[in-house]
Amino acid sequence: MKIPFFKNTVTNYFSMFVRLVQGILVTRWLISHLGEAQYGLWVMLWSFFSYALLLDLGFGVAAQKVTATQLYKQDLEKYNHTISSIFLSHVSMALLILPLTFVGIYYIRELFHLPADATEEYIYFCREALLLSGLAATIVFPLGVFPEILVGLQKIYLRNYIIIISKIVELTGVIVIFALGWGLFKLLFFVMLVMGITQLAMLVAVWKNIPGFRIRFALDKEVLKGIFHFSRAVYIISIGRMIWERGMFLLISIFCGLAPVGIFQLGSRIPFLMQQIALPYVENISPISALLHSRKRTMHLAQILLRSIRWVNFFAAGATIMIMIYAPRIILFLFNVVSDEAAFICRLMILFVYFLLVLRIIPEKFLTMAEEHKFLAKVQSFESIFFIVISIIGLQIKQHELIVVGAMILTKLIGTVGFVLPRLIKRTGLRLRYFVLYSLFEPALLALATGMVCYWQYYFLRGQIHEFFLLALAGISGVLIYFPALYYMMFDHVEKVRAKRIFSKITGRLRRT
Repeated sequence: MKIPFFKNTVTNYFSMFVRLVQGILVTRWLISHLGEAQYGLWVMLWSFFSYALLLDLGFGVAAQKVTATQLYKQDLEKYNHTISSIFLSHVSMALLILPLTFVGIYYIRELFHLPADATEEYIYFCREALLLSGLAATIVFPLGVFPEILVGLQKIYLRNYIIIISKIVELTGVIVIFALGWGLFKLLFFVMLVMGITQLAMLVAVWKNIPGFRIRFALDKEVLKGIFHFSRAVYIISIGRMIWERGMFLLISIFCGLAPVGIFQLGSRIPFLMQQIALPYVENISPISALLHSRKRTMHLAQILLRSIRWVNFFAAGATIMIMIYAPRIILFLFNVVSDEAAFICRLMILFVYFLLVLRIIPEKFLTMAEEHKFLAKVQSFESIFFIVISIIGLQIKQHELIVVGAMILTKLIGTVGFVLPRLIKRTGLRLRYFVLYSLFEPALLALATGMVCYWQYYFLRGQIHEFFLLALAGISGVLIYFPALYYMMFDHVEKVRAKRIFSKITGRLRRT
């Protein structure tokens, strides 16, 4: 099976770019046309919608895995029964959204913290909006299995094409709605409708790529029981991840107050953005791991993992060095804030995120698909409990946000180095020395060389030129170093030949013009 790795990755980044631009524009227009109060209502409704995703219970990843192993080619009937059981389990879980929505409608004042002088008309409006959001979530939630199937099919680019078209349609619709002077309710209805049509388009794409695919409205309890052992572990992993991602803010808020939360948010925003930028590339690992593991092609899979970690390290190390050097200037340029504490947190968190990107996220995706989900669930559970306990103990001694950050770093360091990496090496047969030199040391060495150049620029030019020009100069310097290195260090022979052909075509066209 030919894996469209490049197409998947490029469309992932393009989709992310479209969603980012669309999100910024829509947010600006929402605040401008609706006002802060109704924008706050919009945010709350989408927050509840996102929490509904917790009802997935890991079945979405299970659908991705069973598709990636190409069960639909080996036994189409069994595959249809499996996906149908997952879909019907989603339907049953979605039905829980409705009673929760009605409870929310009853306690609408407390839920949205409505003022005492809120009119009955406004309260009724909030109830209608919540009801519409709940109904939409009930309908759309079960359809979330189909994007996962496209990922399992290695057709991530098809999913991305649909998302890109959907976001453009949504953006156009928002412009028309505001131009006509319509309000939040019609906007919410339109956005939910587009979301439903988008998921149905994913279903059509699945039908076209799996001839004979059918959803049968019959729940196979034995199939579901087998799936649940995998999905339960995946769900525990996702809950554990949510505990440390959301728990950091909660613990800092409870023990340190809201001001330290703001400082931590300011310092951690850039590192978490770097993590988000790297994830579109990493998404390819899960279906590839499931496919090659099912075919027992361990050596081939080990080489893909080595190369994937090397590629992520190549770019992440350079970005980490740059952010470490320029953290105060980046924060000043982006947020117009001068804060030594936020800059220190930014530097600390960028190292932490770099560690996760290079040594944790890819191994975790592989192990999840290589029947090590129970092991990962135990590690994640240990990490969650250890993080909370260590954080609370530390905060009792000194109430400072760095206690929480330190506890998180210590927890992930122990879990990754002590458990996850040894299991990865054992399952793949990777040679530790080669792994360290090839995937870790060489890309990091290039980043250090780039860092020396950028630090020299920062040391002599800070305060002499505007932050924008200082950062632009650093970016240009990094590109001039990294692009030649990309060709000589990262491309194999086939990729070098392909790059030469593309370069020859471009230069040929330029000469003709």
